[in-house]
Amino acid sequence: MKLNVFDFPRPRRPRPESAPASPPVPGNRGHRDGHSVIHAVFTASGGGEPPVPRYHDLAITVERSGWTLVVAVVGDIDLSTAPMLRHALDEALARTPRRVVVDLSLVRFLNTTGLEVLLDAHHRAGPATDLRLVSTTRATWRPLELTRTHERLVVHASRAAAIAAPR
Repeated sequence: MKLNVFDFPRPRRPRPESAPASPPVPGNRGHRDGHSVIHAVFTASGGGEPPVPRYHDLAITVERSGWTLVVAVVGDIDLSTAPMLRHALDEALARTPRRVVVDLSLVRFLNTTGLEVLLDAHHRAGPATDLRLVSTTRATWRPLELTRTHERLVVHASRAAAIAAPR
């Protein structure tokens, strides 16, 4: 069978946000690793506006692991979702933990707006809080490498390594 360029299967478009992701189950604060979930932030349409179709969803979960806060990000970080990440990082840094680990292992897309949010959080963390990233995919490592952001931030290959590494 000969395939033309137009015969390749196209990726499915995500459904519009009219049916948002279900929120976390109330009372389910335990995590399989023994960490507790502090809060979760999910995409939602703005104020009194009608739902707008969005094709880049973002889910952010903040967990405590000892003296470390883990900000786990799932989805795409771009111009429309970067403010959500900024808000979650602001809340995490306001708790003044010893270490904040931003887990990007389930991020499918990261652009310069997302990198700006990460660098800004690094500067706001100051000397009292150690900010680290987890990058396990090309989707996040490549932008960090191309912009040389990986030279300014501490990047680990796994969440466990980021939590356990000495300061």
